[in-house]
Amino acid sequence: MRKLLENALKVCDSAEVYMRKVSSTSVSMLMGELQGIEGEKKTEVSLRIVKNGKMGAAIATSVDDETIIERALISLAHQGSEACAFENTSFNPVQSESDAVKNLTTDQMVENLISLSERIVNMDQNIKFGLDISKNIKEVYLINSSGFDGNYTHTQLDQGVYTLNAQGFHNVSKEFTGTEIHTFSVDDLEKLIKLHQLDEKPVSLSNEKLPVVFSGHVMGAMMLRVLGGVNAGNVVKEISPVTGKLGQQIFSDRITIRDDGTLPFGVNTFAFDDEGTPSQNTVLYKTGVLKNYLASQSHARKLGIPATGNAIKRALFSKEIENAPSVFETNLIVEGNCISDETLIKGIERGLFITGVMGAHTGNINQGEFSLNISSAYLIENGELTGKVKGAMIAGNIYDLFKNVESIGTELEPMRGIFYHMGYSPMVKFSSASIVGK
Repeated sequence: MRKLLENALKVCDSAEVYMRKVSSTSVSMLMGELQGIEGEKKTEVSLRIVKNGKMGAAIATSVDDETIIERALISLAHQGSEACAFENTSFNPVQSESDAVKNLTTDQMVENLISLSERIVNMDQNIKFGLDISKNIKEVYLINSSGFDGNYTHTQLDQGVYTLNAQGFHNVSKEFTGTEIHTFSVDDLEKLIKLHQLDEKPVSLSNEKLPVVFSGHVMGAMMLRVLGGVNAGNVVKEISPVTGKLGQQIFSDRITIRDDGTLPFGVNTFAFDDEGTPSQNTVLYKTGVLKNYLASQSHARKLGIPATGNAIKRALFSKEIENAPSVFETNLIVEGNCISDETLIKGIERGLFITGVMGAHTGNINQGEFSLNISSAYLIENGELTGKVKGAMIAGNIYDLFKNVESIGTELEPMRGIFYHMGYSPMVKFSSASIVGK
């Protein structure tokens, strides 16, 4: 990397070399039968150069590929994107890697699925289900001409169980992510089976307003909209609904949202972002009051605020290395007025518990709008789940919906936005939301 940087500086004013090594192993099982064992290993290199106020970039699969410099120059000549200064910042180590994950063998992953499969069969011999487990290791190295030189390793283990309905479609699922093998508890599996059995009790809703509980998993669809509002790039463009509203009450005082890149062993924990800015714990909304935006280095300079360590090489649908660093979440954490999940549900006379939605990427995300097909939800009557809701939608705007936060559960679940983990949230109860029925 050092040699590539030195050679690049012979033809440009400043430069940055970023290298990412990724390895993964995944195992899947269906009804106790092994479906496949897949693995991937790759090295990716990105070079960004600045010359005469313009920036160019190119990628390669090895730091020894000297053609990357020529290609970066061609990019600079024909694209000429806005140049940004490369910073030299200091950072602190974080807990982002686990020996338990690194040392986990494929045999152990298979044995884990076999054991879990046998437990489920012993609890319900008629249920159809699938299992998967995935081990991921990512190494990141970054150096630039300003003197920054850093690296970190991130490890992650994802485990999931899902059931299939009579038509063979996914019905109910449960996911855990962390740094060691999670042992699914009896309670975990009993709840999964109970929800699965409710598929045999279909119910329909009319157009109505109801108390709604989002599972922690589904909160990711809402967090995409929250992120669009606090993205400093959108604030600079003045397309964020919360532009110029720092210090104002935006949401209910019963919810706090923060972005914590330093969270020990989090799904997106890292020592520094893809520009070299140290990760940090940034409170976005404290008891509903807007406190901060998430900013890259360039947007931070334009707004006169600190960079928050959220410049990441990805786009809405991909995490490819050719993506320029853009503002994204690290570990979004939802907190607030917590009561037990069981008590939260029991307090609802009639409402909806939503565990799956489709269309999270649709609508005007940056403005907070959503119109989501409900793929999995359960009617709540007198504090009990009584049937599975078929053919309904939920629509609205988070800047209205989040004013109606009434209470928050206690069990954290990994959130997903579209394809990727966004952080963690418990279930969240909204006092009223608009449901579109059949």
